[in-house]
Parts: sequence; structure tokens; C-alpha cells
Amino acid sequence: MNKTFKLTALILTIAAIILSAMFGVFAAQKVSDISFGDNIYVHGLDDATEQVGMINMLLIGVDEGGYRSDTIMLVSIDGYSGRVNILSVPRDTMIKPEGYTTQKINALIGLGREAADAGKISEPEEMLIDEVKSLTGLPVHYFVSVDFDGFKDIIDALDGVDFNVPYDMNYDDPTQNLHIHLKAGMQHLDGQAAHDFVRFRHNNGGSAPGEYVMGDEGREYWQQEFMKELVKQKMKSQYLSKIDDLFKVVKDNVRTNYTMKDLLNHLYLVQQIDVDNIGSYQLPGGSQYISDLWWYIYDPDKTRELVNRVFLPMSKEEWEEYKTTHAEELANSALGFSAISEIKK
Repeated sequence: MNKTFKLTALILTIAAIILSAMFGVFAAQKVSDISFGDNIYVHGLDDATEQVGMINMLLIGVDEGGYRSDTIMLVSIDGYSGRVNILSVPRDTMIKPEGYTTQKINALIGLGREAADAGKISEPEEMLIDEVKSLTGLPVHYFVSVDFDGFKDIIDALDGVDFNVPYDMNYDDPTQNLHIHLKAGMQHLDGQAAHDFVRFRHNNGGSAPGEYVMGDEGREYWQQEFMKELVKQKMKSQYLSKIDDLFKVVKDNVRTNYTMKDLLNHLYLVQQIDVDNIGSYQLPGGSQYISDLWWYIYDPDKTRELVNRVFLPMSKEEWEEYKTTHAEELANSALGFSAISEIKK
């Protein structure tokens, strides 16, 4: 089993915590004196302004050594329409950074770390942030970089999550002391059970139920479903009293340029979020086997079309018109990636 599963889950949880903390003035006042991780300045990030009405946050999951970013998600919040859209960037995306040979995008954190140590750039995240901006054409205002250490504690600090597990899951790997045994159906997942759910890839013997036959794409689909449910359940006033504990758990596992001042400035935006309309997308493209390696080759034309259609800010009037004319597309995006919609037919 790859640590990617746990990393992705922690990324999704961090995003949910940020959203759950930003839903009222009282909440902002309560956390205003708490440090949210390490406050890092990264060259290349864009300024977020009220005129834009949108903030984009890049969520990065790094491995234990800090040399791979196996989870890369751009979360876009549009304050005018209340839309939240998530764009996943496959870790095998082929890129050609200036001054380097062809690389997979998940190698940029390691290359950035080496460049920062050599004094060529200020922080390890710069190269990855610049590449995501180049691929998507979108601004990136904030980043959150996390490792996988605190996932269970975060879920437990949130009192767990009620989730409808789609399939029976049975997997054992004694070498990692990993034992996943979950029954299908609605249930309350504590930190351990949530950890098991997001790490699941296939059953003993190699059988993969439902969407999991699609490998990474199927797994990412259910991880994003987990995130959506987490956000829906935790954006409630009852979690105000837990904000101190939540930030204490997150603090030791996060690098970010997002501050409490930013949180206060964005209350007007986050209060417009419609948690029932969180769209999930993948960077357009496809996998190819080249020189004995699997690569993800992104499609710039389809990426541009997706960004223009989904990820640009709208006025409330434009959003109401868009909902009417694109009802089917929005329904599909709520289900997950387009390929997932096809396999579920």
C-alpha cells in the first residue's frame, strides 16, 4: 500500500478544517490569536483581492522525506456564486521544467527543495506552484503543504465522520501492520476507520470493487466524496468550541502562507459557500506508457476549456443563469470525475 492514500486523506481533511473554521465572525475572533502552521512566503503566489471574488488554494501532500508530492489539488472558492470546485492534478503528469529533463510533476517538491538549499529559490513549493499556474492558467493565492502524521488525530478531534461506505473492504498487509475491515453501509468513522477507508485500494486477492477497478481515478473519486461529506458535516456552529483543539493538531503538520488575518478577510467569501454544490474535476488528459514508465499527458486545449467553463469567477446573476443552462453538467460534477460517471452507468 502506498502512503499516497493517507496523504490525500490528510489533504482533504486540512481543507475541511479550513472551511469549517471560516463560517462566522465569532469563529474568526476565537482563532485570531492562533498560529496556523508555519507562515511561509513563497514567490509566485498571487494576491487575493475582493475585486476578484475568488480564492485558489493549492493543497500539497508530501511524503515522509519531503521529496515527492503525491497529492496535488487546487481548491477554488468563488465568493459570488458560493461554488467550490476541486481540480486534481495527477502525480504522474509529464512536465519539462526550465533547466531540467522531463519530469513527473510530483518530483518538483524534491527538486524545489534542492534548489532552495542551493539558494536558487526561497521555498521548496515555488517550482510546483509555478507549474500548476502554467498548466491551468489560473492564479494561486495560497498553498497548504502537509505530511501524513496527524490524520487520525484530526478526524478524532472532529468527532469522526458519518459516511456511507460503498463496498465491503477487506485488506491485510502484516508488513505495514495495516488491516482494513469495513462493512458496506452508513456508519460512523473514527480516525482509525477513516484512515482505513481512504487507504483502501483493493481487497485481499487483488479484487477491486466498483470504481476501484480504475485505480487512482477511482480511489480519488471516493476520497473526494469523503471530503465533501466532511465539509458538509463540520461547517456547523457546534464545532466552534473545538477550533482551538483542531488548530493545535494541524499546527505541527502544516506549511502555509495562509494566516488568521486572511481568514478574517475571507469571511465574506466563505459564508457564501454552497456545500451541496462542490464540483470535482481532474486535469484533462490521459495516461500513456512511455520509455517503460506510465505518464499522464495533460491536454492543454481541454484544460483551457474546463478552466473557462468552471473555474472562472461568476456574479450571482451569471451563476443563476449557468445553473439553468448547465444543470446536467453540474449534476455530473457533483458525482465526481467524468470517467466515474461513465463507469457507474
